[in-house]
Amino acid sequence: MSYHSLNIEDILRNYDKRRLENKRLLQKRQEQIYALIPRIEEIDRTSTSLHIEAARNRVINADSDKTETVTTKNTARNLRNEKESLLTRHGYPSDYLDPIYTCTLCHDTGYVESDDKSTTGLVKKCTCFTKQIIDALYLSSNLDKILEQENFDTFDISYYSEEKGNQQFSPHENIGNILKRTKEFTKSFDTTERNRGNILIYGETGMGKTFLTNCIAKELLDKGHSVLYLSSNELFEKVLSGYVMNQKTELAELYKYIYSSELLIIDDLGTELTNNFVLSQLFEIINQRSINGLSTLISSNLTMTGLRERYSERIVSRIIADYTVFYMYGDNIRYQKRKKSITSNT
Repeated sequence: MSYHSLNIEDILRNYDKRRLENKRLLQKRQEQIYALIPRIEEIDRTSTSLHIEAARNRVINADSDKTETVTTKNTARNLRNEKESLLTRHGYPSDYLDPIYTCTLCHDTGYVESDDKSTTGLVKKCTCFTKQIIDALYLSSNLDKILEQENFDTFDISYYSEEKGNQQFSPHENIGNILKRTKEFTKSFDTTERNRGNILIYGETGMGKTFLTNCIAKELLDKGHSVLYLSSNELFEKVLSGYVMNQKTELAELYKYIYSSELLIIDDLGTELTNNFVLSQLFEIINQRSINGLSTLISSNLTMTGLRERYSERIVSRIIADYTVFYMYGDNIRYQKRKKSITSNT
Protein backbone atom coordinates (compact mmCIF):
# COMPACT_ATOMS: atom_id res chain seq x y z
CA MET A 1 0.00 0.00 0.00
CA SER A 2 1.36 3.44 -0.95
CA TYR A 3 0.71 5.30 2.30
CA HIS A 4 2.53 8.42 1.10
CA SER A 5 -0.15 8.90 -1.58
CA LEU A 6 -2.70 9.96 1.06
CA ASN A 7 -2.94 13.74 0.67
CA ILE A 8 -5.41 15.64 2.87
CA GLU A 9 -5.09 18.68 0.60
CA ASP A 10 -6.57 16.62 -2.25
CA ILE A 11 -9.59 15.81 -0.10
CA LEU A 12 -10.05 19.47 0.85
CA ARG A 13 -9.89 20.41 -2.83
CA ASN A 14 -12.63 17.84 -3.46
CA TYR A 15 -14.82 19.72 -0.98
CA ASP A 16 -14.14 23.01 -2.80
CA LYS A 17 -15.10 21.33 -6.07
CA ARG A 18 -18.23 19.83 -4.52
CA ARG A 19 -19.42 23.17 -3.16
CA LEU A 20 -18.82 24.85 -6.52
CA GLU A 21 -20.73 22.15 -8.41
CA ASN A 22 -23.68 22.38 -6.00
CA LYS A 23 -23.67 26.18 -6.28
CA ARG A 24 -23.82 25.93 -10.07
CA LEU A 25 -26.65 23.41 -9.85
CA LEU A 26 -28.61 25.75 -7.59
CA GLN A 27 -28.05 28.63 -10.03
CA LYS A 28 -29.41 26.53 -12.91
CA ARG A 29 -32.47 25.70 -10.84
CA GLN A 30 -33.02 29.36 -10.02
CA GLU A 31 -32.77 30.39 -13.69
CA GLN A 32 -35.25 27.64 -14.60
CA ILE A 33 -37.76 28.57 -11.90
CA TYR A 34 -37.43 32.34 -12.35
CA ALA A 35 -38.29 31.95 -16.04
CA LEU A 36 -41.26 29.73 -15.26
CA ILE A 37 -42.52 31.50 -12.12
CA PRO A 38 -41.41 35.18 -12.09
CA ARG A 39 -43.12 35.79 -8.75
CA ILE A 40 -40.52 33.56 -7.02
CA GLU A 41 -37.70 35.80 -8.25
CA GLU A 42 -39.54 38.77 -6.71
CA ILE A 43 -39.92 36.86 -3.44
CA ASP A 44 -36.19 36.01 -3.34
CA ARG A 45 -35.22 39.63 -3.97
CA THR A 46 -37.58 40.87 -1.28
CA SER A 47 -36.32 38.25 1.20
CA THR A 48 -32.71 39.23 0.52
CA SER A 49 -33.53 42.89 1.10
CA LEU A 50 -35.25 42.04 4.38
CA HIS A 51 -32.22 40.12 5.66
CA ILE A 52 -29.85 42.94 4.66
CA GLU A 53 -32.05 45.56 6.30
CA ALA A 54 -32.35 43.50 9.50
CA ALA A 55 -28.57 43.04 9.66
CA ARG A 56 -27.99 46.76 9.12
CA ASN A 57 -30.40 47.63 11.91
CA ARG A 58 -28.65 45.28 14.32
CA VAL A 59 -25.32 46.96 13.59
CA ILE A 60 -26.66 50.52 13.90
CA ASN A 61 -28.86 49.91 16.92
CA ALA A 62 -28.36 46.83 19.06
CA ASP A 63 -31.54 47.72 20.96
CA SER A 64 -33.69 47.99 17.85
CA ASP A 65 -37.44 47.83 18.23
CA LYS A 66 -38.47 44.25 18.98
CA THR A 67 -41.82 44.89 17.30
CA GLU A 68 -39.98 45.70 14.07
CA THR A 69 -37.94 42.49 14.40
CA VAL A 70 -41.06 40.37 14.87
CA THR A 71 -42.71 42.06 11.90
CA THR A 72 -39.68 41.34 9.73
CA LYS A 73 -39.65 37.69 10.77
CA ASN A 74 -43.37 37.34 10.06
CA THR A 75 -42.96 38.90 6.63
CA ALA A 76 -40.02 36.59 5.82
CA ARG A 77 -42.03 33.55 6.95
CA ASN A 78 -45.03 34.55 4.81
CA LEU A 79 -42.78 35.00 1.78
CA ARG A 80 -41.21 31.61 2.42
CA ASN A 81 -44.64 29.96 2.66
CA GLU A 82 -45.78 31.62 -0.56
CA LYS A 83 -42.62 30.48 -2.36
CA GLU A 84 -43.02 26.87 -1.22
CA SER A 85 -46.68 26.92 -2.23
CA LEU A 86 -45.81 28.17 -5.72
CA LEU A 87 -43.16 25.47 -6.16
CA THR A 88 -45.42 22.61 -5.11
CA ARG A 89 -48.27 23.96 -7.23
CA HIS A 90 -46.00 23.70 -10.27
CA GLY A 91 -44.87 20.18 -9.41
CA TYR A 92 -41.54 20.91 -7.67
CA PRO A 93 -40.43 19.96 -4.14
CA SER A 94 -40.95 22.78 -1.66
CA ASP A 95 -37.19 22.87 -0.94
CA TYR A 96 -36.16 22.84 -4.63
CA LEU A 97 -34.41 26.21 -4.34
CA ASP A 98 -32.81 25.61 -0.94
CA PRO A 99 -28.99 25.43 -0.77
CA ILE A 100 -27.73 22.06 -2.08
CA TYR A 101 -25.36 19.98 0.06
CA THR A 102 -23.89 16.58 -0.72
CA CYS A 103 -23.39 16.11 3.03
CA THR A 104 -26.10 17.72 5.12
CA LEU A 105 -24.07 17.24 8.32
CA CYS A 106 -21.11 19.46 7.45
CA HIS A 107 -22.61 21.40 4.49
CA ASP A 108 -19.68 20.16 2.39
CA THR A 109 -16.99 21.74 4.56
CA GLY A 110 -15.65 18.45 5.92
CA TYR A 111 -15.98 19.60 9.52
CA VAL A 112 -18.74 19.65 12.15
CA GLU A 113 -18.93 21.07 15.65
CA SER A 114 -17.54 18.74 18.28
CA ASP A 115 -20.19 16.91 20.32
CA ASP A 116 -17.89 16.99 23.35
CA LYS A 117 -19.50 19.46 25.77
CA SER A 118 -16.08 20.35 27.20
CA THR A 119 -14.90 21.57 23.78
CA THR A 120 -17.74 23.90 22.80
CA GLY A 121 -16.97 25.78 19.60
CA LEU A 122 -14.28 23.38 18.46
CA VAL A 123 -14.70 21.35 15.30
CA LYS A 124 -13.93 17.77 14.28
CA LYS A 125 -13.79 15.91 10.98
CA CYS A 126 -17.18 14.96 9.59
CA THR A 127 -17.94 11.28 8.95
CA CYS A 128 -17.85 12.01 5.21
CA PHE A 129 -14.27 13.31 5.61
CA THR A 130 -13.27 10.11 7.40
CA LYS A 131 -14.81 7.99 4.66
CA GLN A 132 -12.91 9.91 1.97
CA ILE A 133 -9.65 9.20 3.78
CA ILE A 134 -10.46 5.49 4.00
CA ASP A 135 -11.52 5.44 0.34
CA ALA A 136 -8.25 7.10 -0.64
CA LEU A 137 -6.32 4.45 1.24
CA TYR A 138 -8.18 1.68 -0.56
CA LEU A 139 -7.70 3.26 -3.96
CA SER A 140 -3.96 3.52 -3.34
CA SER A 141 -3.80 -0.18 -2.46
CA ASN A 142 -6.19 -1.43 -5.20
CA LEU A 143 -8.20 -3.16 -2.46
CA ASP A 144 -11.36 -1.65 -3.95
CA LYS A 145 -10.92 -3.99 -6.94
CA ILE A 146 -10.49 -7.00 -4.66
CA LEU A 147 -13.68 -6.17 -2.77
CA GLU A 148 -15.64 -6.15 -6.02
CA GLN A 149 -14.68 -9.80 -6.42
CA GLU A 150 -14.71 -10.96 -2.80
CA ASN A 151 -18.00 -10.21 -1.06
CA PHE A 152 -20.96 -12.00 0.50
CA ASP A 153 -22.59 -12.43 -2.92
CA THR A 154 -19.58 -14.31 -4.30
CA PHE A 155 -18.76 -16.38 -1.20
CA ASP A 156 -19.26 -19.99 -2.38
CA ILE A 157 -20.00 -22.42 0.49
CA SER A 158 -20.02 -25.40 -1.89
CA TYR A 159 -16.26 -25.68 -1.31
CA TYR A 160 -16.94 -26.71 2.29
CA SER A 161 -17.59 -30.42 2.84
CA GLU A 162 -20.83 -31.69 4.35
CA GLU A 163 -18.94 -34.54 6.06
CA LYS A 164 -18.60 -33.97 9.81
CA GLY A 165 -15.33 -35.80 10.33
CA ASN A 166 -14.03 -35.20 13.87
CA GLN A 167 -16.01 -31.99 14.38
CA GLN A 168 -19.47 -31.55 15.89
CA PHE A 169 -20.59 -29.75 12.72
CA SER A 170 -19.56 -30.31 9.13
CA PRO A 171 -17.40 -27.59 7.52
CA HIS A 172 -20.47 -26.70 5.43
CA GLU A 173 -22.69 -26.27 8.48
CA ASN A 174 -19.95 -24.39 10.29
CA ILE A 175 -19.34 -21.85 7.52
CA GLY A 176 -23.08 -21.37 7.10
CA ASN A 177 -23.35 -20.41 10.76
CA ILE A 178 -20.32 -18.11 10.52
CA LEU A 179 -21.76 -16.34 7.48
CA LYS A 180 -25.08 -15.84 9.24
CA ARG A 181 -23.47 -14.36 12.34
CA THR A 182 -21.02 -12.12 10.46
CA LYS A 183 -23.91 -10.73 8.42
CA GLU A 184 -25.72 -10.00 11.68
CA PHE A 185 -22.53 -8.29 12.87
CA THR A 186 -22.54 -5.95 9.84
CA LYS A 187 -26.24 -5.17 10.32
CA SER A 188 -25.56 -4.03 13.89
CA PHE A 189 -23.53 -1.13 12.49
CA ASP A 190 -26.74 0.46 11.21
CA THR A 191 -28.59 0.18 14.52
CA THR A 192 -25.92 1.13 17.08
CA GLU A 193 -23.00 3.57 17.18
CA ARG A 194 -20.76 1.90 19.77
CA ASN A 195 -20.05 -1.52 21.29
CA ARG A 196 -21.07 -3.48 18.19
CA GLY A 197 -18.69 -6.30 19.11
CA ASN A 198 -15.37 -7.73 17.96
CA ILE A 199 -14.45 -10.83 15.95
CA LEU A 200 -11.54 -13.27 15.85
CA ILE A 201 -11.45 -15.65 12.87
CA TYR A 202 -8.83 -18.39 12.97
CA GLY A 203 -8.01 -21.55 11.06
CA GLU A 204 -5.42 -23.07 8.78
CA THR A 205 -4.20 -21.44 5.58
CA GLY A 206 -6.64 -21.62 2.68
CA MET A 207 -9.86 -21.73 4.71
CA GLY A 208 -11.23 -18.45 3.30
CA LYS A 209 -10.49 -16.20 6.29
CA THR A 210 -9.24 -13.25 4.22
CA PHE A 211 -12.12 -13.71 1.77
CA LEU A 212 -14.56 -13.49 4.68
CA THR A 213 -12.91 -10.37 6.13
CA ASN A 214 -13.17 -8.79 2.66
CA CYS A 215 -16.89 -9.62 2.64
CA ILE A 216 -17.37 -7.82 5.95
CA ALA A 217 -15.27 -4.84 4.84
CA LYS A 218 -17.20 -4.35 1.61
CA GLU A 219 -20.58 -4.69 3.30
CA LEU A 220 -19.75 -1.91 5.76
CA LEU A 221 -17.94 0.33 3.28
CA ASP A 222 -20.93 0.18 0.93
CA LYS A 223 -23.09 1.43 3.81
CA GLY A 224 -20.80 4.37 4.44
CA HIS A 225 -19.05 3.11 7.58
CA SER A 226 -15.34 3.75 8.17
CA VAL A 227 -13.34 0.53 7.86
CA LEU A 228 -9.56 0.36 8.00
CA TYR A 229 -8.10 -2.87 6.60
CA LEU A 230 -4.43 -3.69 7.23
CA SER A 231 -2.46 -6.91 7.10
CA SER A 232 -0.51 -7.62 10.27
CA ASN A 233 2.74 -6.88 8.42
CA GLU A 234 1.45 -3.53 7.17
CA LEU A 235 0.13 -2.55 10.58
CA PHE A 236 3.20 -3.29 12.68
CA GLU A 237 6.17 -3.20 10.31
CA LYS A 238 5.14 -0.27 8.11
CA VAL A 239 2.57 1.95 9.82
CA LEU A 240 3.30 1.66 13.54
CA SER A 241 7.03 1.22 13.13
CA GLY A 242 7.16 4.06 10.62
CA TYR A 243 5.10 6.50 12.68
CA VAL A 244 5.87 5.60 16.31
CA MET A 245 9.52 4.64 15.87
CA ASN A 246 10.61 6.75 12.89
CA GLN A 247 8.20 9.72 13.15
CA LYS A 248 7.08 9.59 9.50
CA THR A 249 4.56 12.44 9.46
CA GLU A 250 2.88 11.21 6.26
CA LEU A 251 1.53 8.31 8.35
CA ALA A 252 -0.10 10.56 10.96
CA GLU A 253 -3.64 10.41 9.51
CA LEU A 254 -3.44 6.65 9.02
CA TYR A 255 -2.24 6.21 12.60
CA LYS A 256 -5.25 8.18 13.88
CA TYR A 257 -7.69 5.90 12.08
CA ILE A 258 -6.17 2.81 13.65
CA TYR A 259 -7.76 4.12 16.83
CA SER A 260 -10.82 5.91 15.46
CA SER A 261 -12.24 3.90 12.51
CA GLU A 262 -15.54 2.17 13.19
CA LEU A 263 -13.98 -1.17 12.27
CA LEU A 264 -10.28 -2.04 12.23
CA ILE A 265 -9.39 -5.25 10.41
CA ILE A 266 -6.03 -6.87 11.22
CA ASP A 267 -5.57 -9.66 8.68
CA ASP A 268 -3.13 -12.56 9.15
CA LEU A 269 -2.06 -11.83 12.71
CA GLY A 270 1.03 -13.94 13.37
CA THR A 271 2.77 -13.31 10.04
CA GLU A 272 4.59 -10.25 11.41
CA LEU A 273 7.94 -10.36 13.19
CA THR A 274 6.78 -10.49 16.81
CA ASN A 275 8.77 -8.57 19.43
CA ASN A 276 8.12 -6.43 22.51
CA PHE A 277 7.16 -3.46 20.34
CA VAL A 278 4.50 -5.51 18.52
CA LEU A 279 3.17 -6.97 21.77
CA SER A 280 2.81 -3.55 23.41
CA GLN A 281 1.22 -1.95 20.33
CA LEU A 282 -1.22 -4.85 19.81
CA PHE A 283 -2.41 -4.67 23.41
CA GLU A 284 -2.76 -0.89 23.19
CA ILE A 285 -4.88 -1.15 20.04
CA ILE A 286 -7.12 -3.90 21.43
CA ASN A 287 -7.46 -2.17 24.79
CA GLN A 288 -8.12 1.39 23.57
CA ARG A 289 -10.56 0.38 20.86
CA SER A 290 -12.53 -1.73 23.37
CA ILE A 291 -12.59 1.15 25.86
CA ASN A 292 -13.92 3.46 23.13
CA GLY A 293 -16.54 0.94 22.01
CA LEU A 294 -15.01 0.54 18.53
CA SER A 295 -15.00 -2.81 16.73
CA THR A 296 -11.94 -4.83 15.74
CA LEU A 297 -11.73 -7.90 13.51
CA ILE A 298 -8.64 -10.13 13.65
CA SER A 299 -7.87 -13.11 11.44
CA SER A 300 -5.04 -15.55 12.06
CA ASN A 301 -3.64 -18.89 10.90
CA LEU A 302 -2.65 -19.60 14.49
CA THR A 303 -4.68 -21.82 16.80
CA MET A 304 -5.76 -20.50 20.19
CA THR A 305 -2.79 -22.35 21.69
CA GLY A 306 -0.51 -20.81 19.09
CA LEU A 307 -1.83 -17.32 19.89
CA ARG A 308 -1.10 -17.87 23.59
CA GLU A 309 2.42 -19.04 22.84
CA ARG A 310 3.18 -16.14 20.50
CA TYR A 311 1.46 -13.33 22.37
CA SER A 312 1.05 -12.59 26.07
CA GLU A 313 -1.69 -14.15 28.15
CA ARG A 314 -2.91 -10.60 28.81
CA ILE A 315 -3.62 -10.11 25.10
CA VAL A 316 -5.25 -13.49 24.49
CA SER A 317 -7.41 -13.30 27.61
CA ARG A 318 -8.68 -9.88 26.47
CA ILE A 319 -9.53 -11.33 23.05
CA ILE A 320 -11.36 -14.31 24.57
CA ALA A 321 -13.34 -12.00 26.87
CA ASP A 322 -14.28 -9.35 24.33
CA TYR A 323 -14.35 -11.14 20.95
CA THR A 324 -16.70 -13.55 19.21
CA VAL A 325 -14.41 -16.38 18.07
CA PHE A 326 -14.99 -18.26 14.80
CA TYR A 327 -12.99 -21.35 13.86
CA MET A 328 -12.92 -22.09 10.12
CA TYR A 329 -12.02 -25.64 9.13
CA GLY A 330 -12.31 -28.05 6.22
CA ASP A 331 -10.34 -28.79 3.05
CA ASN A 332 -7.98 -26.17 1.64
CA ILE A 333 -10.19 -23.87 -0.48
CA ARG A 334 -7.29 -22.41 -2.43
CA TYR A 335 -6.16 -25.91 -3.45
CA GLN A 336 -9.70 -26.85 -4.50
CA LYS A 337 -10.08 -23.69 -6.61
CA ARG A 338 -6.70 -24.25 -8.25
CA LYS A 339 -7.55 -27.87 -8.99
CA LYS A 340 -10.94 -26.88 -10.41
CA SER A 341 -9.30 -24.24 -12.63
CA ILE A 342 -6.74 -26.71 -13.97
CA THR A 343 -9.43 -29.35 -14.64
CA SER A 344 -11.66 -26.89 -16.48
CA ASN A 345 -8.77 -25.85 -18.77
CA THR A 346 -7.81 -29.40 -19.81
